[in-house]
Amino acid sequence: MTRLTRLISAALLAALVGAQAAEPTYRIVGPDGKITYSDRMPTDPQVRARALGQIAKAPLLAPSTAPFDLHPARTAPVVRSPGGDAPQVDISGKPFPPGLPEAILDVLVHQFFIQSLAETCDRARPDFPERFRIGVLNWRDRNADILARSNRIAFARFTGEQRDILRATGRARLAPLLPAPDATAEDKILWCDRMSNDLGRRQFELVGDARVAPIVDFEAP
Repeated sequence: MTRLTRLISAALLAALVGAQAAEPTYRIVGPDGKITYSDRMPTDPQVRARALGQIAKAPLLAPSTAPFDLHPARTAPVVRSPGGDAPQVDISGKPFPPGLPEAILDVLVHQFFIQSLAETCDRARPDFPERFRIGVLNWRDRNADILARSNRIAFARFTGEQRDILRATGRARLAPLLPAPDATAEDKILWCDRMSNDLGRRQFELVGDARVAPIVDFEAP
């Protein structure tokens, strides 16, 4: 083989490798967990994909379109497997215990709800401010241990960016539970009365909620 032939062969090989690099193969995980491969990046938001040969981290939180339920769960939800993605790691580089980010999110949504309840109802029912404030204070006292544990873990194990993700996700999941921005004063009063009654009946407790079990297990004595 002449030198020119070798150079041409090398150039063709380099072009082939370059073409392959420009068009990666994607590993695709469907909503049902089925794995397929394609040379085209999928556009379906319900599937997860990554280019082979690249390390991709799983999302900190699994996407969810279901409405958030503030009532305590009897059983913990199934934590989605990261599939072929590398698991999310904490501030020290260690993978999170299963379900821990979701548990912190659960506490955040409840905190945001209680704060919004107090603020909304103070404005909607200025003639009964103590009714809502006392209910909120009692809720915080009953759930103080879980709140404190969640706060410690959030600042000890999560990066600032991860905490921002949790807060943004929590507020997004809370929004449908609050009165609409254009709700009438009467609708807001009805909402406040209903939520206050449920709060007094301990319908929004973190203590005993199976979703926060990873927090309790993480800080078990």
